Amino acid sequence: MSNKPRFATRLKEAIGAANPNYSSPDLKTLEARFSSLKGQLGNLVAALSDHYESMVRMNKTRAQVAKAIGDISAESPIYVYAGAPAGTDGSDETTVSYASVHNVLASRHEMYTERYLKFVVQYAAEWEKVVVTKITASLKKAEKLRVDLDHYQSKLDNMQHSSRNAVDRGKAVDPNQQERIRRNADKLQNARNEYESFVSALCVLLEEVTGSCWKDLQPLLTKIIQFEHTINADEARFLQNINHALDALEDVARNHGLDVNVAEGPGMSKCRAFDEPAAGGREESNGEFPTSMMSVDDDA
Repeated sequence: MSNKPRFATRLKEAIGAANPNYSSPDLKTLEARFSSLKGQLGNLVAALSDHYESMVRMNKTRAQVAKAIGDISAESPIYVYAGAPAGTDGSDETTVSYASVHNVLASRHEMYTERYLKFVVQYAAEWEKVVVTKITASLKKAEKLRVDLDHYQSKLDNMQHSSRNAVDRGKAVDPNQQERIRRNADKLQNARNEYESFVSALCVLLEEVTGSCWKDLQPLLTKIIQFEHTINADEARFLQNINHALDALEDVARNHGLDVNVAEGPGMSKCRAFDEPAAGGREESNGEFPTSMMSVDDDA
């Protein structure tokens, strides 16, 4: 059968010339809830993807900082603790440098971020894809079934109205018209059964998808917490080794007559003072690091 009558049904509804004869209030409510969830899933996938990209960038810059420090410290008394690979350049096997620790962390974090992409970002993306694709297609099918149902109802009403008018005018009932009415009534009943059965099943699915979406979120949140716990514990374990480098750096500074608490090195200070007039009573900083840089607990 041509889709033209159904197009006419849609057009009449669009311009307000006709109201849908069949419309499920439950479906409309659940469709609104799904629309909200659809937006939330999109936001979640975007946020997780951005977080993944930020971890990739941070890991890259971590390695870049370690390399830059190693390059500047080369052939200096602090190279062993700043840029040397572990166990090389005169260091023993227990001595680690800033660069060696962060190079190891960069390698491990690259592995972790790929796992985050696979088990967190891709899970969320698949969740969104499966739910949105299936529900969107099912809502379109429900609407098509509703339009078909309205079409058959409208057609039957018109045929019955025409038949009654003929009888009212004293004309004999056309057997062919009666047969067409019967066939259309059968089509209407079949369309009603199909629509009600499909919409009922779709409402159950929508209730599960929207009302129990936390059940789909639960495995994702579990993976996120496991990831953050693992990566933070792993990082803390490796960064503990930097404390040894910090102690060694203080020893090197004392051995070379440097104040370990100064805010800047002598090269910077001498460049500031070079070819400049005397301060003339200008207040000088004591050159010490504020304690808040050492521990965030000091601000509590």
